Order: sequence, then structure tokens, then C-alpha cells
Amino acid sequence: MHELFYGFIQKLSPEFKIDINLLESSLKFRKVGKGEFLFHKGDICDFVAFTYKGCLRSFVLKDDKEYTLFFHTENQTFGDYESFQKRKPACFSCQAIEDSEIMVFNHQTMLLFENAPGGQKLLRLVAEDLAFLLRDKLLSLLIDTPQERYLKLIETEPQLLQRIPQYYLASYLAIEPESLSRLKRRVNKNKKS
Repeated sequence: MHELFYGFIQKLSPEFKIDINLLESSLKFRKVGKGEFLFHKGDICDFVAFTYKGCLRSFVLKDDKEYTLFFHTENQTFGDYESFQKRKPACFSCQAIEDSEIMVFNHQTMLLFENAPGGQKLLRLVAEDLAFLLRDKLLSLLIDTPQERYLKLIETEPQLLQRIPQYYLASYLAIEPESLSRLKRRVNKNKKS
């Protein structure tokens, strides 16, 4: 049942070894309905998760406006790791935007990973991937124009354009939905020219 996750691990860190039977008993599979929240800002996030199927988003709310930080599609990890590790209130919310299936890791599972041969390296590689994603998102928001952010999205994650409602895409690109509509028309017009 967890072949997708094991494939993710092997791709990231081929030398990681763990007794699958030991791990199987601590992995929790969960179905999440569209619109369902996994946690809200201020909650303690008591898990880290892996997306098998569907799409979720992490977002913050400021002045009654939502800002999408990330979309979590298949083969991606997510959660508020600081809240998970330090038992601090989460600094963002996480919601399913499609019916989704996820695998949830609790503290016991993380200890199994940490203590397995190559486990520390695996967890470091996952943390590095997340740090690089955050760096890239921050730099894009500071340096790129909205059109450049949209073109990067088309280049790097074109499947999101078909899956994600426009108002979530707009909040991810840090623009208004109306601006995204104009931007799409302009980009499509330039492609045809």
C-alpha cells in the first residue's frame, strides 16, 4: 500500500534502510475531503504528512486575505514542522482543495526514521528540499514580476493550472484573481503572436 512513499524515500536517499514491517505498523493512512482543514493557524500540528493523491494547500491569513504559500500534490511532504517538533502553535493553515489521500507520520514514526541506518541523512535531505522551496518562493516574490512568477509556474508545474481554482492560484502568485485573468490573456496573446 505504501509503495509510492517507499519509492519517494529510495529516490531521495537510496542508502536508507528500515524494517518495512516495523514502519508499516506506525504509518497512518487518511482520506481528507475537499475543503477539510488538517490544521489551522494556532493549532499544534502533531504530524508530518506525505500526499498520495490529491492536492492540499498551506496558507496564511492577513487582513482577511488569504496568501497561499504552497500546494502539496502527489509525492510531496507537508506540515508545520516547527509546530510538530517543538509543540508550538502552527503559523499557517493547511486545507485540502481536492479529495486527497495522505500518509501521516507521528512522533513515534519520526523516531523510527531517525534511528534507522541513514535516517538522519534522509530527514536532512527532506528538510533541505523544504528549505530550498522556501528560498525559491521568497526570492520569486521579491525579485520576479507577477508575469515572471506565472511563467515559472507554467514551466515548472503546468498541471497545477488545470487543478487549482483561479483564486488560489492568484493568492499563490500574490496577485488578485482579476489580475491573473488579465495576465493569462496577455500571456496567451503573446504566445499566438
